[in-house]
Amino acid sequence: MVFSLRLAAVGLLGAVTLAPEAALAFNRLPLHPTPVGASVHGAVSAVKPAAIRMRAPRSARGVRMSSEAATEKAWSAAGMTVEDFYSNSIGSWRSLRSSHNIAFAQLEEVNSEIDITNVDQDDAELIQICKTYNVDPKTACSCIRMSWEGTSDWDDEAPPMKGSTVLVVVKDSENKGRLLRSVGYTEEIPAVGDWEMQPDGTFVLHTLYDRAAAEERIWFGTPDLRMRCSIIKTQGGKGVLTASLSTEVTHTHTHKSVLNASLSTEVDLSSSLCKREKEREREK
Repeated sequence: MVFSLRLAAVGLLGAVTLAPEAALAFNRLPLHPTPVGASVHGAVSAVKPAAIRMRAPRSARGVRMSSEAATEKAWSAAGMTVEDFYSNSIGSWRSLRSSHNIAFAQLEEVNSEIDITNVDQDDAELIQICKTYNVDPKTACSCIRMSWEGTSDWDDEAPPMKGSTVLVVVKDSENKGRLLRSVGYTEEIPAVGDWEMQPDGTFVLHTLYDRAAAEERIWFGTPDLRMRCSIIKTQGGKGVLTASLSTEVTHTHTHKSVLNASLSTEVDLSSSLCKREKEREREK
């Protein structure tokens, strides 16, 4: 038996809320608010065919197309370099993260404010992280500081989660290299991961920690929208502990194309990981 868990983050004109269904990015689609609990597919399918009427032109002279519509092309992140990726990441972002605990089918929603800024090569924290991994700061192709503050729906009375980390991008080849972090994603210790830029513009990062391993995929849906899919695995990489989807929208967004983004996690309920975790929970 396979259990599927799906949660969606919907952004309408940059306002991120929760609702179910698939990831969509439409340009020039008329935007109508989708009620919470309703699917975007349902909202789109609600348009009756009779309401859409197309009349064939009587002659070629009757067809007119503005020069803007004729020359406008859909934005694409394909071919983005790692320098472009981090340059486009500079700014203030509003983030909604939906995390799935695989073993217990639990959900967590985290709303965060993220600030990403450039870091000078003489920054003390940058020098320290480079010294830890024996890297010359001058060889780094990108250096940024990422700070965040967020709240979780797991505990409304808990203080906001705050943190900051310096990221140092080192290139070993044109599309591969290492990412040094003063604070890791899974464990709050310095970490180094292996990154790769894929042809479609996706930044893929693999990081091995003391007790777990993380795989992150980050890409731009539009210049104002970043998507992040993260998987936390056991150290040996044989079991997935959590999976999360983050949608990050800039505060200065200009694109009106983000309707819906969703993450589905599917796991075999008879897997040894699920059984082991449930047995531990019963023993508590």
